[in-house]
Amino acid sequence: MSQADEQVQPAGPGKALARQAAAGDLDAWADLRPAYRWAQRRRPVLVVAVLMIAAQVAWRATLLRHLYFYRDDFFNLDFAARSSFGWHYLTYIGTGHLMILQRAVIWVLVRVSLYNWGLASAVTLAFLAGAGLAAFAALRTLFGERPAILAPLAVYLLTPLGLAALGWWTVALETIPLQLALFMALNSHIRYVRTERTRSLVSAVCWVIFGLLAFEKGLVVPVLLLAVTSAFLAGVGSWPRALGQALRRYWRAWLTYVLVLAGYLIVLILALPTATSQPLVPRAAAVAGFSWRLLKDTLVTGSIGGPWKWWTLPGHAYALAAPPPDLTWFACLVAVVVVGASVLRRRLAWRAWAVLAVWFVLADIVPVSIGRLNWYPALLALDTRYVADATGVLIVCTALAFLPVIDTDQARLASAREPGRRAPRPAARSLPGGPEHAWRVVAAGLFAIIVLGSVWSATTYRSATSGQTAARFVGHAATAAAAATRNTPVLDTALPAQLTDAANTARAVIGPIRPAAFRWIGQPRGTVDGLRIFGSDGQLYPAWVYGATSGTAPARNHGCFKVRNNEITIRFWHPSPVTSTALRIGYIWGAKSPGQIYVSYAGTVQGLSVRPGLHSAYLPVSGSATGITVTVLGGTPLCVGDVEAGRPGPHRG
Repeated sequence: MSQADEQVQPAGPGKALARQAAAGDLDAWADLRPAYRWAQRRRPVLVVAVLMIAAQVAWRATLLRHLYFYRDDFFNLDFAARSSFGWHYLTYIGTGHLMILQRAVIWVLVRVSLYNWGLASAVTLAFLAGAGLAAFAALRTLFGERPAILAPLAVYLLTPLGLAALGWWTVALETIPLQLALFMALNSHIRYVRTERTRSLVSAVCWVIFGLLAFEKGLVVPVLLLAVTSAFLAGVGSWPRALGQALRRYWRAWLTYVLVLAGYLIVLILALPTATSQPLVPRAAAVAGFSWRLLKDTLVTGSIGGPWKWWTLPGHAYALAAPPPDLTWFACLVAVVVVGASVLRRRLAWRAWAVLAVWFVLADIVPVSIGRLNWYPALLALDTRYVADATGVLIVCTALAFLPVIDTDQARLASAREPGRRAPRPAARSLPGGPEHAWRVVAAGLFAIIVLGSVWSATTYRSATSGQTAARFVGHAATAAAAATRNTPVLDTALPAQLTDAANTARAVIGPIRPAAFRWIGQPRGTVDGLRIFGSDGQLYPAWVYGATSGTAPARNHGCFKVRNNEITIRFWHPSPVTSTALRIGYIWGAKSPGQIYVSYAGTVQGLSVRPGLHSAYLPVSGSATGITVTVLGGTPLCVGDVEAGRPGPHRG
């Protein structure tokens, strides 16, 4: 080897690896072992956790890749596109929630790239990765950096309860940032409880505010902090006694949280007038039925990897849980066994399940009960998005039920330890009623069931849903908007199921693409030439009225229906449908200036302005008729060539 060659060779382990690779030695990869040994010696739990979170983000990215914006996503995007950034925009509720954070994110993304699902998915995945890291941080703060915390972290990363919420962008921007805020607030609050440092309290308050900006359910986060503190961090004794001690000792934290919640409630009350639906007093039977089904069919089954089967909604972009009855009761049995085993293992375990129950009632049952139970409670209970936020609380409470929390002295030692050394682990405790390995075998079997069930549920959800219909619609509509001449008249009609929301029409979805391209018409009236309409595929077609037609005018009258005594009577081939909404008249007005004619349909007479030349005119109608009568005053020549009555639709011929 020459001297020049020696100068470009890497030093250290890289030099040996390069030499072995150049020599074709297949054992060159053995030099990667030092990196593995470093990870194992330094922070193995942290390394594994990061790899797990990265794998989850990559896996969820494959789900998002074949989905698209859904329902009120389009309304929120359109609202952001036509709104200036301000307090009114940020606090607008409409048919949804007070979602200040989401409105800010949507407003920015709309101005970067409208309907860019890749960019929207990247934002979702960034929040998802942050929530995973925050979950690990909270578990590590509670229990120390020990391998046991990887099990609840894995359950959180794999749970199917968040799948539906993840694929509905507006919902994802609510639930995932809320979980991020929940974990980080818990992490900072625990550090404050152990150290009473002001900076930890400030951090916790900031994360509580972040959660409130994301979702109204953030109102329950301080309740969760109080429950966890009093149940597991306030010392020995009964829970009421510990609660009193926690309130007295950490009064600064509770007072600060109360002030934050009071300020948020003021903002919420001021924003309520912008809501299109107001809170309702629910029926007790509806609340009971909804709560039981949400617990049994959704939360419990989802906590062990269910629901395994999904019920796809029209449009195939979203699905509800459809767990088989046998597996549902099996999940309930497993839940009872887990709760019972935890109570046998640890005397304080029941407190963890009580904390979970408090969150479930306050965050998942109460909001739906006062706002949406007037619409099919049984179906609402199968919607996993209503308990997606509970997954974070579920894994924290499950860990609290089985793992001992590190005490203040251990936490201080962990925070002061040398870099690279592991946090101290709580001392192992003997188990009553049997050897330790028996409990571990049962736990390992249950964990395997959860993992396999979660993978199966995620796979079936991906197979059952697709956002390609909406994606193709928007793509075709964007092409049509780019090719359209300015102010092309377009009928503003309903949309396919994937794009439909209470406030959505074609204008709301397609209008922001190129605002000057189309002149949107809600219901055509008067002379409108070249009227267009979007089909279900997003293509732009000539508009036609389907229902009853007049046939062809007599040839001997030059293609015009005969005028008698200033009236033209036109009969349909068959009566028009009772669902008719529009009447179209093809005419030629012989005068040199606009005029007025009168049209009688089903006993109702309407005036119609006409213009010189060959045109199409429309009138709104209702009900069925056998024909129309057109009255012309003043003797001005009018030629009516064809008439159609029915409902508008695309003419694909």
